[in-house]
Amino acid sequence: MMEAVTDLLRPFVGYIPASKFGRRIVGPPSATLTNEQRETTMGDPLSFRKSAGRNAACSADEAKKWISERLKHGELLPTDRAAVVVYRQEAGDFVAQGIIADLSLDGYQSGRVKRHEKTIAKTQQKMAEYMRATRVYGNPPVTAIGPKPGAEGAIAGLVGGTPDSTFTTVDGIRHQMWMVVGDAADGLCRQVDTDLYITDGHHRLAAAALAASIEDRPDARIPVGVFSASEFRLRSFARCISDPELDLPAATTRLQNEFELEEVGFGEALLPRTRFEFGAKIGRRYFRLRIPQDRVPDDHYSSLNTNLIQALVLGPVFGITHPRLDKRLRFVAHLDDSYEACPDADAWFLPFPLEVSDVMAVANSDRTMPAKSTWFTPKLPSGLVIRALDQE
Repeated sequence: MMEAVTDLLRPFVGYIPASKFGRRIVGPPSATLTNEQRETTMGDPLSFRKSAGRNAACSADEAKKWISERLKHGELLPTDRAAVVVYRQEAGDFVAQGIIADLSLDGYQSGRVKRHEKTIAKTQQKMAEYMRATRVYGNPPVTAIGPKPGAEGAIAGLVGGTPDSTFTTVDGIRHQMWMVVGDAADGLCRQVDTDLYITDGHHRLAAAALAASIEDRPDARIPVGVFSASEFRLRSFARCISDPELDLPAATTRLQNEFELEEVGFGEALLPRTRFEFGAKIGRRYFRLRIPQDRVPDDHYSSLNTNLIQALVLGPVFGITHPRLDKRLRFVAHLDDSYEACPDADAWFLPFPLEVSDVMAVANSDRTMPAKSTWFTPKLPSGLVIRALDQE
């Protein structure tokens, strides 16, 4: 049995896509793709998602063979030695850079990796079964670094020169990767050795920990992305209501009486500009909804925009008291600068985005965020780094 260790992050031995084939191997999050882009990635035999992803019904032998074939044809690059991957993502004017390293699942279980979402046991179990069946990790979760002086500079200092791999995926995002080994890799892990906050992949981390526990694998690890809090861009999920029996004029009147409801023209004017403000559509009319300060609770958690809209608007005005279960409500990520969050809805409300500090504060208080509170960027696509489950 291996001796238990305390270091949270380590270099790992695994694979990254070769530049020429990254576009075909790597699959961006499905929610960000058009139907055509999704079909392109799922129809490609080089696609990690198609060949070894969670819905591929792939066995461990098949996953191993797929990796072996990709290595033989130069489509995957091995790290050779244990490495940390310095990673840069560019999408239009958005740039984020961080590292990908092996995270200790013991550290995750002990609370050094903070969570802000509840996980669903059934989903967690299915993901654990997938990991145990394929014996491969290929969908790295993402975490944010808590306050750590010098961490950003240490990462930025290793971005430069010719990347080991660079490619653009079907969604137009450019990826650059540098493999760092030896003392430099160990130094990076020490530099960011602080509490981490999950921004994407709560279920994947929980499932990896569950699989390791079932198999009694000591010091089990999983590759994760690690970024400074300042590298993230946060967007909101619109709360979209579809109910033909809604009395929209009555709802509008009530909102006008209780809050500041300013009717605006369709376009940029209706996007929320500050905290406690929401873009809104009610019927065919567009508004900017503001919560007056005297209606905002002093408690930080209760004052989050996603809690305010539920407590003051969705519940009392529209009768949606169980947002996770009510079939009249759906959540639509506001991923670009379009103004119409969900054009087919009878009404929708778009919160002003939260900040990373809000999410960290909730995680530090051992509470969970409301459903669909925020969409974090960057996310790491499937197949960006691949590691065998048993390569501990």
